[in-house]
Amino acid sequence: MKKTISFFPGRMKVSFRKGPSGHLRQDPSDEAMRIKNNPALQDRSPARKHDLVKVDALTVVVRRGGDVSDQQELMGEYVLQFGKYKGKSFRWLLENNVGYIIYLIKKVDEEERDGRFNPQGHSKDSLLSFLEYARSFQEIEDLHKYLLSRQPAAPVASEADNLVGFGARTKDTWRQIWESRADGYAAFVLGVKCIQNSKMYNLQQYLLKQPPAKASTTSAASTPTSTTGELTQICKLVLYVNI
Repeated sequence: MKKTISFFPGRMKVSFRKGPSGHLRQDPSDEAMRIKNNPALQDRSPARKHDLVKVDALTVVVRRGGDVSDQQELMGEYVLQFGKYKGKSFRWLLENNVGYIIYLIKKVDEEERDGRFNPQGHSKDSLLSFLEYARSFQEIEDLHKYLLSRQPAAPVASEADNLVGFGARTKDTWRQIWESRADGYAAFVLGVKCIQNSKMYNLQQYLLKQPPAKASTTSAASTPTSTTGELTQICKLVLYVNI
């Protein structure tokens, strides 16, 4: 049986910029810096639909003899429809400004956790496609995880002094949410299913660690006393009438 050899003379792969130790360089290349600092070089045209961007990429890959079945190679020819580097290919951005990519990943992750990310529009379609492409590279994922592990926690006097950071109570502290739990907001937060390590999730963990409310115990304990008192008064009244 003859083996079928698939040969793509025009196949292209990402060439990351690396430092002396082999780590990814996060600083922008000279070309990226020139575009970033010169608005005249930035593409201001309206964002194009995702389908049109994909068709153009297919044309480019086929024309140069690349492998259209390779998703990374195909998406590498997608053209950015957002930001200062709009008009450049996905592959170009990976090769010229990894630091900007890490910033985009962090920004979108935070907005999604806080429920602030709006995925509507051609620009956002392009952004999400690009992040899918970028995070398909192990080098990008490894760098992102490494930077997260080195990120210092925000200094606070105590855990209870953390700010909520989302919703209508964004500027309140965790302590304030607990102390005003009678308004039902704490119960609402505890009832929401959310992403692990998100701001809401961390608030939930704090609320769950708080001691059980004493109000319910007091109320339960006072009920028999109150009932006994009422019965005593009724008995006295009946006794008085009989006399």
